[in-house]
Amino acid sequence: MIRSRDALRRGLLALLERKQFEQITIRDIAAEAGVGYATFFRHHPSKEDLLGAIAAEEIAQLMELTLPLLDSRDTSISCLALCTYIDRHRTLWSALLAGGAAATLRAEFIRLAKEGASRVRSSRWIPVELGAVYGVAATIEILAWWLHQPAGAYSVEQVAGYLDRLVVAPATAADQRPEPGRRNRP
Repeated sequence: MIRSRDALRRGLLALLERKQFEQITIRDIAAEAGVGYATFFRHHPSKEDLLGAIAAEEIAQLMELTLPLLDSRDTSISCLALCTYIDRHRTLWSALLAGGAAATLRAEFIRLAKEGASRVRSSRWIPVELGAVYGVAATIEILAWWLHQPAGAYSVEQVAGYLDRLVVAPATAADQRPEPGRRNRP
C-alpha cells in the first residue's frame, strides 16, 4: 500500500519534469508508477488530490527547514534556505504554484505558518494570524513571480533578498509605531 502511494508520487514528479500538469492523465501517472489504473483510485480520487498531497508534504518540509531559522536575528538566512529549496525543486514548485494544487498549497502553507508563528519571534504590531496570512500570500506571489521568469534571470540570493526585505524582515521587526486607532503604551 505504502509502496504504491510512493510510486504514484514519484511517477507524478517524474512526469512533471517532462510535461505540464494539465497534460498529465491518471493513466500516465499509473503507467509511470508501474501500478494499475485502479490502484491510483485506491489512494487518490483525482490527480489534483495527489498533487495536493505532494504539496502538503513539500510545505511541511519547507516549514521544517525554514521556521527554526526565523528565530535568528538574521532573517535573510531563512529566506536563503527557502529559496534554495525552491530552486532545487523548481519544476515541482512551478507545478504546485501554477497547477491544480495552488489553493491546497496556499491553505496548507497558511495552516502551518499559523502553527509555526507562535514558535518564532514576531512583531508586536501585527496579530500573529494576520502576519501568517500576509506572509504566506506575499511569499507565494514572490515565488510564483520568480518561477515564471526565465531560468537564471534572478539568482537565489536576489530572490531571497526580495523576500526578506519585502515580507520577513518587516513582519518580524519590533515596530514601535502604534497600531491604527491605539495609542502607544510605555
